[in-house]
Amino acid sequence: MRLYLVGAGCEWVVIYSRSTGPEKCELICTFDLPSNSFNEVIWAPEGQYFVIASKSAAGGASSSGDLLFAGLTVDNKLEILHKDEHYMLTDVHWDPSSRYIITAVTQPFSTDQGGYKYSMEAGYALWTFQGRNLYRQQKEKLFQVTWRPHPPSLLPPKKQIDIRKNIKQHSKKYDALDEQAKETARSAFRREREEKTRSFKLVLDRLADWKVEKEEENGWRKAQDAFNENQ
Repeated sequence: MRLYLVGAGCEWVVIYSRSTGPEKCELICTFDLPSNSFNEVIWAPEGQYFVIASKSAAGGASSSGDLLFAGLTVDNKLEILHKDEHYMLTDVHWDPSSRYIITAVTQPFSTDQGGYKYSMEAGYALWTFQGRNLYRQQKEKLFQVTWRPHPPSLLPPKKQIDIRKNIKQHSKKYDALDEQAKETARSAFRREREEKTRSFKLVLDRLADWKVEKEEENGWRKAQDAFNENQ
């Protein structure tokens, strides 16, 4: 199992890979940050992906809220996925599945001038791990943001590793099940539509028979035929 360690400065980031023992440490990559505003690196719980953020310090100056979404490929190549911002950012949290990120501007409980400053921008935003914004909401009097705890997996660790290694095979299996479910739904829809169409045609046939019957009963048909002959 590899553990990625990050050292972040004002304008640079260094990523190391460490095995189970601290005596082995391998340099993965270094890269320059686009600005000197970044001050924190937040790794996803499952590893691989991380966010570099410019956060406001408690009681300190406001931040630009710059966000850099990045990750490492299977062969430890750095990927810069997206750059964005959340002005006056104070909080960045990964969800337990490492698929989503919430960023927020929360205000302190104190009622001093600093707290009022953050209350003007209080709110939160939801992102995918690639940096795509899903939702943004201004929220007055927002004091704290956190994710609901994720329950432990019902699968043993060996099974989880097996699923990750054979994800394509498992995907094919469940894709086939999904397609089967879709086809069942499509068949049910076609049957329902055909039944409604058949019922509607029966109504039209009854109306046509009723019309013919009334025309013969009231003499409308004879009158229409006579009119047509005289034209």
